[in-house]
Amino acid sequence: MIKKTLLSVASIFLIWQSYDLLTHLDKLEINSWGLIIFIAWIINLYITGIFAFSGFAFPTQKLLPKSYYTIRHPEKLRRTYKLLRVDLFRKMLLATFWRNKKQRKKYFNGKEDGISNLVKQSMKSEFGHLLPFILIILLSFYLILSGALKLGLFALLINFIGNLYPIILQRHHRMRIQIIRNRK
Repeated sequence: MIKKTLLSVASIFLIWQSYDLLTHLDKLEINSWGLIIFIAWIINLYITGIFAFSGFAFPTQKLLPKSYYTIRHPEKLRRTYKLLRVDLFRKMLLATFWRNKKQRKKYFNGKEDGISNLVKQSMKSEFGHLLPFILIILLSFYLILSGALKLGLFALLINFIGNLYPIILQRHHRMRIQIIRNRK
């Protein structure tokens, strides 16, 4: 209960911080590339964090129908995965954030019964990146159309790396699991 409360408070805090940042963007004097990239990164971090914290606290993946999570066109997914070089993104994650084996075991314990948990966690993770991906695309286009071209473009670029790549990676994991389950 305490964990859910703290995660909910963190999510609400990021909603407030996002609102505060976005409503004061026009008052900021953004005149350096470093500041533009930093603010674009903060926008992505705040908005993605809102959904990450709420996803840690609640089964947010259930907000979408199960049919959404089913991979219908595995060949298209494989081509997209290869074209965007998501394998390099995966290797970077394994070399940095997911290097800790204890952290990885929370998602998959290496046993057959752990596959169901891995599927559930991949759906949670995908949902936690999908909504921010959509929101940040809309926000980026708004920024571009309102004259903050550089900020909008960098927010969009960071969004693709920080949200689209994880979505494709999670779908790819589930596709591979579907193939294994279909063989049995």
